[in-house]
Amino acid sequence: MNQAKREVPGFAELLHRFERTVSVLGRSQSTFQNYSRHVAAVSLHFGKIPTELDPEQIHDYLFYLQKKSKSPSQSYFKHTVYGLRFLLKSEGLSYDYLSLPEIKREKKLPVVFSKQEVWQIHA
Repeated sequence: MNQAKREVPGFAELLHRFERTVSVLGRSQSTFQNYSRHVAAVSLHFGKIPTELDPEQIHDYLFYLQKKSKSPSQSYFKHTVYGLRFLLKSEGLSYDYLSLPEIKREKKLPVVFSKQEVWQIHA
C-alpha cells in the first residue's frame, strides 16, 4: 500500500492545531517537525488520527515499534511516545487518554576520582 498518497480524515486540521500549540509554547520548528512526523506515522498506520484510537491500538503499535527497533536506545519508539504526549497536551487531553507508557531516563552518577587518583593523573 502506498502510504504517501493516503489522506487521513481530520489530520490536516489536527496538524494545524498541533503546530499552533508547539509554537505558542515556545518549542522549535524542528520539535514540531520531529513530533508531527511520528504522529503522521501513527495516523497513516491506522488511517485515523491518534485521538480517535483506543489505548489497545496504541499499545499494539508501540509493541510493533519495539519489535522493529534494532537499537537499544529505541529512539524512534521514544520520539513516538513524546510526540503523542505533546499531541494529547495540544488537544487538551490527559496522558491517560491513550495510556502512554512512562519512559524512564537512566540516571548515571558522575565519576569522582579519589585524591590519590587525582595525584596520579598530575604526576
